[in-house]
Amino acid sequence: MNEGTVTQKISNSPVTLRITALWAFSEAFLGGILHGIKIPFAGLFLAFIASVCITIIAAGTRKKGEIIKATLLVIVIKFILSPHTPPMAYVAVMIQGLAGELFFLGRRTIKLSAFFLTLFSLVYSAFQHLLVLTILFGNSWWKATDIFLNKITQTFLPGTHQYSLYIIIIYLSCYLIAGILGGIMNIRIVQKVKAGEKADSILQMAEQLPAQNIFLVKKNHHKGKTVLFFMGGLMLLLLIISYLPFFNSSFSKNKVAEIILRAVIILLAWNYFITPLLKKWMQQWIEKYKERKKGSLNQVISLLPEVRSLLNISWQLSKHPKKLVHIKGFITNSILLIVNHE
Repeated sequence: MNEGTVTQKISNSPVTLRITALWAFSEAFLGGILHGIKIPFAGLFLAFIASVCITIIAAGTRKKGEIIKATLLVIVIKFILSPHTPPMAYVAVMIQGLAGELFFLGRRTIKLSAFFLTLFSLVYSAFQHLLVLTILFGNSWWKATDIFLNKITQTFLPGTHQYSLYIIIIYLSCYLIAGILGGIMNIRIVQKVKAGEKADSILQMAEQLPAQNIFLVKKNHHKGKTVLFFMGGLMLLLLIISYLPFFNSSFSKNKVAEIILRAVIILLAWNYFITPLLKKWMQQWIEKYKERKKGSLNQVISLLPEVRSLLNISWQLSKHPKKLVHIKGFITNSILLIVNHE
């Protein structure tokens, strides 16, 4: 393995561009890879990596707006490399970038800001999942859950209970705990970066590793069809009609049918009508953005092969029987390799 070849462009690039390239690579490819190797809660790890990247960008510059600039570059690269990603994924990246810009406005309390950004990012992902579930199935889903669970427990628990509320609280609590632990870990990683820990010893160990590439990107051949687009539009119209009183009354006796039909209509309308329109709008915006920021965009894209090589090294060096320890070591080593290697 040729160390100079692997890291030459990385070493000669500003830290902000290096970290932006890492963030873009993780958004475009790392999620699918983590799912492929059966890492649970891959979305949490992606949110955490984004938080660390934003924190390092904030720590490396006092200029306002740098986090937003990096966020827009990440969104554009994500769209170029993974164009079939759902639109809400781009929204999530944008919200996290805006939150980062807000949390690091002062640049005086990097540790505190890093903690709260990570906490926000992980808890936001939980709220996003709950919101999607509620939009798909409506409030009837939660009511049906309460009725179903109360029927099961009424023999040994008198009265009625809001089990859906308990489920939501437990769910959010798990993400809250993950956010607190992630915030502490983010602070520790940034401390290592600011202390200037060198990655030379990691690269020396890497010379003994066999050549291996875990980042095998599968091409997704997707062809849009006009028929499906119009079907989605029809489903959207049906969804709007479904909120009219006379439509709701026909399903008053069959809540299960109402829940299922609502979900099917929303999914079809979203996938085959709204999503194509959003992607068309994004494509137009990205083409204009690429013209304005051609230099920065090309610089970040040119770093992606080196980022992939360094992540390969980090993944192999971080191997551990426990997946959580493996991922923790992988993230820490990756950041140190990309930021501090000279």
